Amino acid sequence: MAHAADDRSQTRNVVLVTLDGVRVQEIFGGLDAEVLRSTLAEGQELAKHPAYQRYWASTPEARREKLMPFFWATLMRRDGSIAGNPQRGSRVQLGNTMRFSYPGYAELLTGRAHDETIDSNDKRQQPFPTVLEFVRRKLGLPRDKVAVFGSWDRFEVMPEHEAGSLFVNAGFMPYPDPDPGIRRLSDMQEGASAWDEERFDVFTSAFAMAHLQTARPRLLYVALGDTDEWSHARDYPRTLEALHRTDEFLRELWAWLQSQPQYRDRTTLIVTTDHGRGRTVKDWSDHGPGLEGAQDIWIAIAGPGHRRRGEWSDARTLRQGQVAATIAAEFGLDYSEQDAKADPSIDDAQ
Repeated sequence: MAHAADDRSQTRNVVLVTLDGVRVQEIFGGLDAEVLRSTLAEGQELAKHPAYQRYWASTPEARREKLMPFFWATLMRRDGSIAGNPQRGSRVQLGNTMRFSYPGYAELLTGRAHDETIDSNDKRQQPFPTVLEFVRRKLGLPRDKVAVFGSWDRFEVMPEHEAGSLFVNAGFMPYPDPDPGIRRLSDMQEGASAWDEERFDVFTSAFAMAHLQTARPRLLYVALGDTDEWSHARDYPRTLEALHRTDEFLRELWAWLQSQPQYRDRTTLIVTTDHGRGRTVKDWSDHGPGLEGAQDIWIAIAGPGHRRRGEWSDARTLRQGQVAATIAAEFGLDYSEQDAKADPSIDDAQ
């Protein structure tokens, strides 16, 4: 990173949040009326649809703020910036050509694409060391100080090359907690799920917040997945609602961080996604090799040492793999020590 040394030294903690398969179209433009129209039942009027009435506005800026009010009206306006809006001359792209989840998360966490090794979503241990393991080892942190909470069960194995090196809670793993409310959620999570391999984000976010408040991790990764599941089901209204709920989680998370001396003005928040999706009403729900649009993603960063606000404009193209080195740099670490071929950290001063 190219922040001044005194700015970088303020960062003591990093929180990474990923929103699975969220398109640049919704992040930067809010509700896509043509996509919503394509999902209507015969005879159903667009203007009378509850999602249209709740999230439609005449400009992309107004629509996205209705969909994600905290993210756009507060976080990006006051505390951070976001890259990836091609309408503003900013792009963030995948390095991998797979354009689906495991390769995307692996690129994000290891610092570069591994198409020759990672070409499926099979549930297997991460083949390469990740930045999460690197930070824990370099800082000599206890296991619970680098924590991962994921909705998808692949996060039981995906964040770590060495099994057991991180605190991981994903899929339907129980989350033991002294709070009876959290314990009830832990007991309910599998029975309440709509999917075989993934719990609802409400459980993941609740467990992550509980761990944040009790264990006080230095590096926390929260991987949410409702947006991808509802997109694959071509349920656009539920996709929008999932994104809106994610905004509520980000608001709760950021407010809590700023209320705690350990985290206030000492924490960098990075929000991004694992892959994009198709650009048309036909393929908006899909992603994968060769599908145009699925290579386009976005990255938002907020925290000390990051002076840029709002959207990046006329900027150099970023790559997904740069997230790993950026996380390391927030702790004053050089990620090339782990992988000399990894993508460099993001310089948001440019």
